[in-house]
Amino acid sequence: MSDWHTHVFTSTYTADVSGVCSLMYELGGMTILHDPSGCNSTYTTHDEPRWFDSKSLMFVSGLDEMAAVFGDDDVLIRDAVKACSDLHPRFITLCGASIPHIIAFDYKGVSHLIEDQTGVPVLPVPTDGMKSYVSGVGLAAREWIRRFADSDKEIQKGSVNLLGITPIDFGTEDNVKALQKELQEDGFVINGVMAYGDTFENLQNLYAGSVNVLPSSCGRMPARFMYGKKKIPYVEGLPIGSYMSEKVKDAIREAMESGRPQKAYDAAFPDAAEVLVIGEEVYAKSLASGINHETKFSAKPLWPDINEGLDEDLLAAEIRKADIVIADPLFHNIAGNKLRKMPHVGYSGRIFLKDIPVFTTKAFDISDLINERER
Repeated sequence: MSDWHTHVFTSTYTADVSGVCSLMYELGGMTILHDPSGCNSTYTTHDEPRWFDSKSLMFVSGLDEMAAVFGDDDVLIRDAVKACSDLHPRFITLCGASIPHIIAFDYKGVSHLIEDQTGVPVLPVPTDGMKSYVSGVGLAAREWIRRFADSDKEIQKGSVNLLGITPIDFGTEDNVKALQKELQEDGFVINGVMAYGDTFENLQNLYAGSVNVLPSSCGRMPARFMYGKKKIPYVEGLPIGSYMSEKVKDAIREAMESGRPQKAYDAAFPDAAEVLVIGEEVYAKSLASGINHETKFSAKPLWPDINEGLDEDLLAAEIRKADIVIADPLFHNIAGNKLRKMPHVGYSGRIFLKDIPVFTTKAFDISDLINERER
């Protein structure tokens, strides 16, 4: 059996701790990464492009060997209390990477102690740096909603929330604005966007949305939480191209009518497909569905496991079977001339940020992507 954690040809996807930081970036809180120094720089230079335009309160605890060996959490607590008194954040998010996970750090207990001493709400998000950003975004969003969203809000008919929205999947704000416009043109009211270009105050009204739309699998965890608490249905799907744009809108209407969760993308895909789409799950399934219905080609999706990433043996086998591979440019060393480039911040960071097209709209031409200039 191959070791999924060994990557010879491919990069790894952004880790869960970066997913937490990205989701919390604009919400006015302070995020503490409990780990030795170093992880913060990875997040700030690769996984979060908004650093070039605005600031946010992100700190790393600087966990050292003695504190880890003896389980001394006092240093972290004192530093958090001091930073809170100096900077006055609206709330604090406490997450961490692999070493706190190994030493069994008590996120809930330490969060309670910090909150008790500061009076500021502290959200414990027990990341371990071993899972993908999908897990981190989901955990952080669920915890934020649990703590701050007003579940007594009256549902506004025709309104939708966009959940799991961060630059890790969508790159620039142009894609987020295009996504909102695509839905608004069909009469849907955008109630909240969690969390790219929205505010703390507005997101407290999330329970007023009649349907949660998940253009990324990052939104699954909070959507399922809200469905369990108030039966707000959700729709999985990305309006990429004309076919999927209509499917997503139809699924939203069906969810509003039936009150049940819906999936806008196809339920099944051909095993022997000409086109292989590699990327985040909802994106890959939506784009593959669009290809199957808008073009003469057949397509299938391949996405990373949240816990294990991509098995390189499986990846290589699937690439060999395909004629065309749509994936991030860093897949070139394994896909070669089959590759059609579709950059993804969650895979290659900010390297190809300027090359990310506006793809969250019916105007996106899937045929152009497939027929990209010959290599």
